[in-house]
Amino acid sequence: MEGKIFIEEGKDGFLCIVFAVKQKRDVNVLTLDMIGLGLDALYEPRIISGRYESCVICSEKIDIKIVAYQ
Repeated sequence: MEGKIFIEEGKDGFLCIVFAVKQKRDVNVLTLDMIGLGLDALYEPRIISGRYESCVICSEKIDIKIVAYQ
C-alpha cells in the first residue's frame, strides 16, 4: 500500500491526521484495521465531496481521516 500523510488543522484546536491512499480498497482495509484496534468510526467509508473517505476518532481533539485520491 502506498500513500501520503499530512495534518489538517481545524477550528478550535482540532486536528485531523489524513492518510491519502491510492485505492478505495485501501480506505476500507485501513478503516477496518483501525476499528479493530479499538478506535470508533466517526463515519464509515463513503463518498464525500467527490472523494471516497472514512474517519475514525483517535482522541477527543484528534480524528484520523483516510482518503482515496485519484
